Amino acid sequence: MKKNVVIVAAANMLALTGLLFTPAASGAGKNDTYPDKPIQLVVGYGAGGGTDMCFRALAQGAAEKLGQSIVVENKPGAGSSLSISYIARQKPDGYTLAALSTGAVLNQFLVKNISYDVGKDLTPIAMMAQYQVGVLVRADSPYHNVADLIAAAKKKSMTYSTAGVGTPQHLAMEKLGGITGGQWIHTPYKSGIEASTGLMRGDVDFMTQTAEWAPYVRDKRLRLLAVFTNKRIDEFNQAPTMQEAGFDIVAPSIFGLVGPKGMDPAIVRKLDDAFHHAMSTSTFKNCANQFGLMIDYRNASDFARHIDNTAVQWGPAAAELKK
Repeated sequence: MKKNVVIVAAANMLALTGLLFTPAASGAGKNDTYPDKPIQLVVGYGAGGGTDMCFRALAQGAAEKLGQSIVVENKPGAGSSLSISYIARQKPDGYTLAALSTGAVLNQFLVKNISYDVGKDLTPIAMMAQYQVGVLVRADSPYHNVADLIAAAKKKSMTYSTAGVGTPQHLAMEKLGGITGGQWIHTPYKSGIEASTGLMRGDVDFMTQTAEWAPYVRDKRLRLLAVFTNKRIDEFNQAPTMQEAGFDIVAPSIFGLVGPKGMDPAIVRKLDDAFHHAMSTSTFKNCANQFGLMIDYRNASDFARHIDNTAVQWGPAAAELKK
């Protein structure tokens, strides 16, 4: 008998917050016992943001494929580094996994006494997407392009919000400030939704953030000035890239799944297959569209190379900010 149990902890845009998925236990034979108990998936950002919501969508599809429950748990803080510190200490049995974002990769260069090394303490499983970072102001802001913002920041110190220290958007803005001489103060929040709310509330002057801002640009509460991507975002193609604005900066981006070091390759392949399947579901595709994620699948080996390349290219920039 098929049984589906969905525990909803809080209402949100996709009705996915606080999911516990218990699909029919299909596809597990006598010689294939994994998984035979619930899997914990830790997300390093607060509930309701793009990372949280879209990993919950993936968890739903993967649980159906694996025939076992996936419990999503939020452990926000330090640009998702707290969640990766936690996962690095767990048993590599495939029952404790984590969302890996760029901030957690680069914080090992930025934060003193970080308790993990992404190249040594994690098992890459699969990458599913890339974040698309933009620079935004409120709709009533006097700034209509990046040049306006930079000119203002040369006259007075300004504040900007992100989803955390060491995130791609944080490093990209610090690099831009070094190039332009703009004076801005970083105000980190625990999620992109909180960072967006802070901007709309007037707590900060502008925001640099992954595309959790998409709904607020659509309803014209926020104005998108430019994007830190290598090409314009199709839906928001009125906003130029930073390269088009004269600054050769493209923010790094990782949206993937990892486990502790030493996982069985057979379990990694099974998880890769399940989450790759989940990427094809309408639930995930709708979430990616809602939060402006660019779908980009990479298997474990390709994902590992992408992590290494990100660390090599952006590690020095993060290290320069280390206090």
